[in-house]
Amino acid sequence: MKVAQPLTQFEQQLSRLQRQGLLAADVLNFFGSRSAGSPFIEAAERLFDLGTGDISFDAAPIVLPSEHGAYVSAWVWVERRGPPFESESHDRRPAVNFSETLEALQAQGLTVQVCIDYIGQQQRDSIFVQDARRFYQHKRGVVVFDADPMVSESAHGAYVNAWLWVWNRDVDLTRGADPLAFPPRRCCRREGSNGFCYTGNCSFYK
Repeated sequence: MKVAQPLTQFEQQLSRLQRQGLLAADVLNFFGSRSAGSPFIEAAERLFDLGTGDISFDAAPIVLPSEHGAYVSAWVWVERRGPPFESESHDRRPAVNFSETLEALQAQGLTVQVCIDYIGQQQRDSIFVQDARRFYQHKRGVVVFDADPMVSESAHGAYVNAWLWVWNRDVDLTRGADPLAFPPRRCCRREGSNGFCYTGNCSFYK
């Protein structure tokens, strides 16, 4: 039997914030705020958002640039198998701004990868993750997933966190964007047995 490992300091803090209402989207929006205005976001929305709801973007997607393009964070929709899940009605979550707390934790060394890993591991056995990998397996390298992607579940299905690849050539450079402004970093991604993930060594999102 696998013995549960004790939570790290950051995981304990994230657990406390989750009890206060912290969602995966809150984490992505916080770390994605530094990517505001990136031409890769607009290009990703143009290329992947067909208006069907199959692919959705947060208010502030994360952009991981590299020499030839960038990965942009998004959510892919997976239908629930069988009838809709019946759950008790809950009041709408009160508006809570976690930015100040996350900023303080970031100053102590918290990274988006730590957050994704912690939240994703809670949903490691989700059937939605398996279905998302299978559905997008033909998009290998274009639509990729972390080793343990985050899941946002609802009655009729779930959105699974993914990363969408956008080439530099897909960005509209005619509107004044300087191609030299795209950092020639390599995405710190590696392919694991369960799919794609990144190592967390990239200084972009630390």
